[in-house]
Amino acid sequence: MSGGDGRVELRRGADRVRTVHAGCEARHGFSFGAHYDPANTFFGALLAHNDERVAPGAGYDTHAHDEVDLVTWVVSGELAHADSLGNEAVVRPGTVQVLSAGTGVEHAEHCGGTGPVRFVQAWLVPERPLRAPALARRDVAEGLAAGRPLLVASGRAGTGTLPLRRADADLHAARLPAGAEWPLPEAPYLHVFLAAGSADTPAGELGEGDELRATAPLVGSARSASAGSTTITAGPEGAEVLVWAMGSDLRPD
Repeated sequence: MSGGDGRVELRRGADRVRTVHAGCEARHGFSFGAHYDPANTFFGALLAHNDERVAPGAGYDTHAHDEVDLVTWVVSGELAHADSLGNEAVVRPGTVQVLSAGTGVEHAEHCGGTGPVRFVQAWLVPERPLRAPALARRDVAEGLAAGRPLLVASGRAGTGTLPLRRADADLHAARLPAGAEWPLPEAPYLHVFLAAGSADTPAGELGEGDELRATAPLVGSARSASAGSTTITAGPEGAEVLVWAMGSDLRPD
């Protein structure tokens, strides 16, 4: 589907390939592990975008990462995190976490509660040169409760958000009440993920787990919007939305 001078693609969560193992189910937005699709290896600077569901007592044992920022958003339940930097915490809804793997880090993730946990994890490719690993975490629940979009992580200096190691990448989040409209940020690469609820967009309706990828601003709104704006409108049960706005992709110059 074309939009303006760019391209807009709606992808359904039901069409994501899945990896299921020992109480863990990962729904992959891009090629991942044994699931290789040469036409879907990245979007913008995102190398992975996983919608994870982990049962009580299950999880991912200690494993290594490097050359990636792991950005984690818990949708429901509790996620227990531990890493080789000495950090241990239980991450809950309303908290965003950035583990900048840099030159190398190990971590483990398990369900941290008596019920299942669902979380979204995006892998952002950082700029070089690589730096030492670091972890940052921030509670944004109060801002989300206000029903307004938030800039929760950014590579730009002076934003007062969690730091990303790519200067042209921003992560926005919102829990929109029913009928609320969000004029989305403009960026060369826009990745919109519907974590919960539903939303109308110029390209069609999004349900839980669906996504939009746009390489130019969408035109108009599914309902009412200012001319030329890119707006999504929350459905009758509201919408929890994660939006990556990126200035470049991973193709070589």
